[in-house]
Order: sequence, then structure tokens, then C-alpha cells
Amino acid sequence: MLTSFVFAAVFAAVVNADHRITLRNNCGFAVGMTLSNFPHNGVDYTGPAIPDIPAGTSHDVIVPTRWNGRICDRPPNSGCQNDCFGGIAFGEAPCSMTEFTFDSANIGGATDYDISNIQGFSVAQQIIPDSGAVVTCTSAGCPCDQAYRPGDTSGTCGGTGPVDQATRVSSSSGYTVVYCP
Repeated sequence: MLTSFVFAAVFAAVVNADHRITLRNNCGFAVGMTLSNFPHNGVDYTGPAIPDIPAGTSHDVIVPTRWNGRICDRPPNSGCQNDCFGGIAFGEAPCSMTEFTFDSANIGGATDYDISNIQGFSVAQQIIPDSGAVVTCTSAGCPCDQAYRPGDTSGTCGGTGPVDQATRVSSSSGYTVVYCP
């Protein structure tokens, strides 16, 4: 009985922990960053704005339990600073993004994550969970099982595949997003 109580307490502590996202820039140029709470149905991140990440450096962001949002590249003239909307759908420069839904009740408290180029491809990206599947997209034409394609809002790779094939699920509490992997 005591063992069950201790296990339940440890599990609750893990499920209710904040999450670390390390943004690592391997590019030869600075990467502009925007963090968005879109679609605004999780716990909001209220910490400091993410700075631009200089070439060859990293920056950690701690997001709260049940955060649901995006982190996007913010190239000049993209308009992607407003909820990561802008890009090609609005006739502006493209902006790549990563998307996370932490601690989702729909998937047993795990996290789903993906790379999205729906607003256009602007930088190669990779998501590395502390445990789980790595996703990598190095071009606008990367495979559908690695990222959502530019302009494609179907979630099915233009109607040719299963729904949300770019999304991965992990119980990891930490993730690294690499720019120019």
C-alpha cells in the first residue's frame, strides 16, 4: 500500500513538472525567435520573450505543465512574430516552426510535437526529445513523416497519407530544437 502511494506521488510530480526546451543554433547566422501560446487552449507561457539565438549558441526556455504552443523562426519581413502567423499564407516571407502540446490528456499525459512548414520553410530544424523519436526537416520538400509541408493545412501531406503523420508522441520532459542540424 505504501509503495503504491509513493509511486503515485512520484508519477504526479513528474506529470506536473515544467518542461525544458533547449534552442540550439548550429547555423552560421542568428535565428530570430518567437514563442506563441497559439492555439490558446493550454497553460500560457508568461516568461520572458525568447531572444534571437546567435550562431553557435543555445538558449533554454522553461514552459509550464500543459503548455500548448509554437516556437517559430522569425526571419525579416515574415510577419511571424504574431502567434507565428504570417509567412506564405499572407504573402510574406516564410517561417518554419515547431509545435508542442505538453501533458495532453488525449494521449495519456504524453506530449505531441512536430515541425511545421505550413507558413513556409525558412530554416532547417530538428526536434530531439530526451527520450523518443527525433524529427528532422532540412528542406521545403522534406518527407511528410518529418514535417508539415509549406501551405498544406490538410494534415495528410496533400491528401496522400494518414492524418498527422508528421506528429510524434513522447513522455519526455525535455526537448532540444536544433536549427541547421
